Amino acid sequence: MKSMNILIIDDDSSLVSVMRDILELKGFKVFEADNGLEGLQICGTSSIDLIVLDLNMPRMDGYLFMERLKERWEKERHKFHMPKILVLSVVEKHKDLGLAKSLGASKFMNKPFKSSEFLAAINEILDE
Repeated sequence: MKSMNILIIDDDSSLVSVMRDILELKGFKVFEADNGLEGLQICGTSSIDLIVLDLNMPRMDGYLFMERLKERWEKERHKFHMPKILVLSVVEKHKDLGLAKSLGASKFMNKPFKSSEFLAAINEILDE
């Protein structure tokens, strides 16, 4: 089985470090970005299977990131694989979840999270 590539886009470096350790222990190759703009650059140069995305970040938030990613996929469908997206954020309003879902999010988790639930969500999305 090929190694799966996961991109974590979050501006909380200590949380990114925890997620990276959890994922690398399970054999995933992990890429990191601390905002949506960096995330788009990584998606342009690497084949990403899944994105773990925070919604609240500087420079480019998760919503704008998903809009830009979707626009790119619609233009370059023939050469661009659309990764699945796990939103991992502090979300308090249902309308935020609806917007994220409409922009391509597969699943949502609130921060803070349990590592077992995080891994279960990752595996569930990748098995779809």
